[in-house]
Amino acid sequence: MHAERHKRFHGYVKVEVQGRAPRRWGWTIHRSDSETLVLRATTGFAHAEDAWKAGQAALRTLEAGESATSIAA
Repeated sequence: MHAERHKRFHGYVKVEVQGRAPRRWGWTIHRSDSETLVLRATTGFAHAEDAWKAGQAALRTLEAGESATSIAA
């Protein structure tokens, strides 16, 4: 738990279906203390698992204090 204190950003990833046909998945990152949208995927994913992994990678980048522009979505 000690590592939690060093995070510069506290948020969570939400994965949702973006479109019906073809089914595409996307991720968004929100602040933990509110529903404020911070970042979203710029591309769709064929599988929810792929979107989840990409969203988690982006969240780790934000937690480390790196710029959102350095995140490859």
